[in-house]
Amino acid sequence: MGLTTGLVGIFNGFFQPQMTIVASAFVGESQKVPKFYDEQNIKDDEARTSGIFLGITGYRPSFSKRMFLTMLGSYAYYPNQRLYLDGGHDSERELEPEEPGELTPFKTQGYNNWMKVDFRYVLPLGESKDEVLPVIKMRRGIPVNRDDVGGGRPFVTGQTIFGTELFYTKWTADRLIEEPSINTNGLRLYLEHDNTDYPDNPSRGYDFKAQLSSDFGWGNSSQSWNSLEAKYSHYFEFDNFSWTRQNVIAFNSWTAYSPSWDKSKKLDSSNPNAIFDAHQPPMWEGARLGGWNRMRAYDSNRFNDKAALYFAAEYRIIPSLNPMRDQKWNPIPIDWFQTVLFAEAGRVAPEYDVGTLLSDMKYDVGFSVRALAAKMPIRFEMAFGDEGSTMWVMIEQPF
Repeated sequence: MGLTTGLVGIFNGFFQPQMTIVASAFVGESQKVPKFYDEQNIKDDEARTSGIFLGITGYRPSFSKRMFLTMLGSYAYYPNQRLYLDGGHDSERELEPEEPGELTPFKTQGYNNWMKVDFRYVLPLGESKDEVLPVIKMRRGIPVNRDDVGGGRPFVTGQTIFGTELFYTKWTADRLIEEPSINTNGLRLYLEHDNTDYPDNPSRGYDFKAQLSSDFGWGNSSQSWNSLEAKYSHYFEFDNFSWTRQNVIAFNSWTAYSPSWDKSKKLDSSNPNAIFDAHQPPMWEGARLGGWNRMRAYDSNRFNDKAALYFAAEYRIIPSLNPMRDQKWNPIPIDWFQTVLFAEAGRVAPEYDVGTLLSDMKYDVGFSVRALAAKMPIRFEMAFGDEGSTMWVMIEQPF
């Protein structure tokens, strides 16, 4: 992206008490990029990062007390996108390859436009049997009426949610003369059980989710594919020190598999140089690692294959000190700051074999400073792995 500046607005409880709206616009410095490319022809040009992002979470339509709508979308142009077309576990990262056609990663300027529309239905089970949303009373960003909540029997306590998500993504490679693109659109179905004390920043309890994603090959989709994902998180709260308000250790595990991926065939069987396998999910879907949520020391979607396994642990501390407390000049209330140490391990593989997935895993460690801004967790993170370090600024806890 280069040197980039932007603005962000966060609005909580604007139309409905449970709603949050996040809007952002950003622009970067001009950078030299190869505008056209083939085996004999590369021309230099200039491009800059520019884009907008809009997120609306927690909107409850008037026709249903138990349904909540979330819409997220981005329209953005990047001068130096990295796409790991060959993102297997053993692929080598070469940012400046000697041959311009090297694919790890393939670097190009282009658009990365995406949209998600998520319909969440809270089932009448457990804590939501009578009241759809729990009443959570907060004091400086920490719940004070949830001491007896968090953990318990699955589906008897906690919240259970059935969700349907529509998704669309278009990625373009303007470096190539024909400006090809990778397009995907489809449907996700998921079941989530949240048995924590406070979903936005859990301190005890557990959460698990199972998900099916499918692109049916309709419209401008590059090809059909499907994938399965499952995750489990657990949170343990410990006694506070004299200088802390919350002391939590959080664990997360995640796995994914793409049954449709046929490694024996190519998407374009008539082209001997075709890159994509038949019914292969795009690199940002399915079994992928790298980015702001999983294996944070690595580029987004650095590793992708037919199967994946991932583990993470975080030590989260909310200190009593909050230099932004009661600062009337600040338009966004900051309820707390949180310091975090984390470690991650994971790998991808061409088949779902537990022995393979647990061997020769990739690792990283890092630290994070987070804040509860307008009731929304915001995080700044630095992660370190064997391919260098990466910095992220993102909303919401990674798990």
